[in-house]
Amino acid sequence: MEPKIVDLSGRRALVTGAASGIGLAIADCLARSGADVLMVDLPGEWLEHQAAALPGASAFPADLSVRSDVHRLASEASEVDVLVNNAGLQHVSPIESFDEARWDLILAIMLTAPFVLTKLLIGGMYERRWGRIINISSVHGLVASSHKSAYVCAKHGLVGLTKSVHSRVEL
Repeated sequence: MEPKIVDLSGRRALVTGAASGIGLAIADCLARSGADVLMVDLPGEWLEHQAAALPGASAFPADLSVRSDVHRLASEASEVDVLVNNAGLQHVSPIESFDEARWDLILAIMLTAPFVLTKLLIGGMYERRWGRIINISSVHGLVASSHKSAYVCAKHGLVGLTKSVHSRVEL
């Protein structure tokens, strides 16, 4: 067994995009560190399967592009100590043919949902005088890339949101 980097026993973590990839690896690390992990992803057997495989993890199916799902998630998750905004998707297209509905979807999942979750959960972190908010960006949060306008905008926005929240944190 690998040593724990941080003991998160008694802490509750919420990870979006947790059924695969980076989100699953983060959920696994948090679970191995002792946190109770709420794994958020689109509904499906894969999410349930992955959550069942991690000790202390539970599945929370939600569509982060649906504002009411995001509010329900924050309400039902309640006392979250570690928020990891990781969910994302990519669409490659020249801007002149970029589908507007796809644009809205990407921004809703990758920028609006992190904003809303942060807004709704940070108050409890202040009250408990302990909390961590981790926003997963990429190089596209710093530099642009051809034909990835929505992704680049979302990642730049997430970096800006992170800086804005950090500038007033008083934990």
